[in-house]
Amino acid sequence: MKKLSSLTAIIILLCLGFALCLTACSPFGTISKSKKINIDDMQLVFEDNFDGELDKSVWKTSFEQPIRRGGYWTDEQTFTKDGNLIIRTEYLENGKHGNGWYTGTCLSQSLKEFKYGYFEVSCKAPAAEGLWSAFWLQSNSMANNLYTDNGKTGAEIDIMESPYYNDPTLPSDKYRNTTLHTIHVDGYGEQHSSTNSKYMKVQKNMYTEFNTYGLLWTENEYVFYINGYESWRTSFGVSQVPEFLWLSVEIAGESGSGNPSNPNNQFTWAGEITNNPSSAMPADFVIDYVKVYQYK
Repeated sequence: MKKLSSLTAIIILLCLGFALCLTACSPFGTISKSKKINIDDMQLVFEDNFDGELDKSVWKTSFEQPIRRGGYWTDEQTFTKDGNLIIRTEYLENGKHGNGWYTGTCLSQSLKEFKYGYFEVSCKAPAAEGLWSAFWLQSNSMANNLYTDNGKTGAEIDIMESPYYNDPTLPSDKYRNTTLHTIHVDGYGEQHSSTNSKYMKVQKNMYTEFNTYGLLWTENEYVFYINGYESWRTSFGVSQVPEFLWLSVEIAGESGSGNPSNPNNQFTWAGEITNNPSSAMPADFVIDYVKVYQYK
């Protein structure tokens, strides 16, 4: 009986160890069912519901250099419609910069910046291969590719990214409808470093339903939320300077390739946009609102 009990105990321990290993080794994170964001002691300091025309005193939608990865960022692809902000991706013949893939961006750099608080977007991601939409914060130091003392003088804070609709390197039945939270610091060169969450499965369909993605940023840590519940937290690279808001869609392709149509198939992350059926285009990143709260 003692031998049997010992064997049983060993089997139980092995099973527990195997279960713990599966959990620890899984690429997928877990959204808390109990840790809900509490903003009772915070006040709303910024809100844009995108009713009417886009407020150009808050947002800019283009850069002097329009080439961005595998396409172009142009003003025309970012607009408001029916109380939403739309960033539209499509192939245009004889577009502003010639034939190619066009999309857009919307950021508050030099117009509206915040230090600490709770930041939240409500949005639907574009449902297409070769695209990833994002809601992020960035500092001017990171935008200028500068060393940031492990984030103290600025960071890139990716609150929501959606490149996994049909990334050919990952099985879509498992990775579709997931997002990542990521922190980048110290520029984008040799000194660059970053950390990220596991893949977070969104409860509702992130392509057809509005979901919220949030960040509580304090002087000590970042805490991320999906639909109001905690999904990840880290004290890596906590920025101590104001950051601006950024909404964008990327078309997969190598940065700086100088060839936005990518005829040599220089695609990276998220897959190849030409793999989509014609019915997938135009693909829209639809934003219902952006809100920022800070402590009273």
